[in-house]
Amino acid sequence: MQRVLRTVICVIGFLTAFGFTASGQCRSVAKKQCFPQLSPYTQNGEFNSARLAPGETAEIQMTFYAGQNYRLMVCAEGVLGDVNFKVLDADKKELYNSKKSDSKTWDFNVTSTQQLIVAVDVPASDAPTRIIPEGCVSILVGFKKL
Repeated sequence: MQRVLRTVICVIGFLTAFGFTASGQCRSVAKKQCFPQLSPYTQNGEFNSARLAPGETAEIQMTFYAGQNYRLMVCAEGVLGDVNFKVLDADKKELYNSKKSDSKTWDFNVTSTQQLIVAVDVPASDAPTRIIPEGCVSILVGFKKL
């Protein structure tokens, strides 16, 4: 019984440590490559990131407050290729699509506080290798008063 308990504790410890390491790696990538691109906006203090592989998508719901100018950007490691993102309102109406605008940042303001959905899309890989690259994708938000 004690052996099983020790094994479970070791596995939980390993998974927890791995999660913090992956998160730390993503934070480091974002800090070096992405944070400077938020200027002159102030980073909102939230850090949203995930490790994604080619062909994967992720969505996050975010709150944006009235009376603010925002810069929203998605930053990804180069191994993932040309990562795109869309911003949708509560009714799933597309407000912005980085693929259509050819920009990884979107500057906007909201007249009333609202929840928006940010959907990130990592393109499928054409690489003939069986090794599937995985990389960090970060969603960053900067703001400034109107």
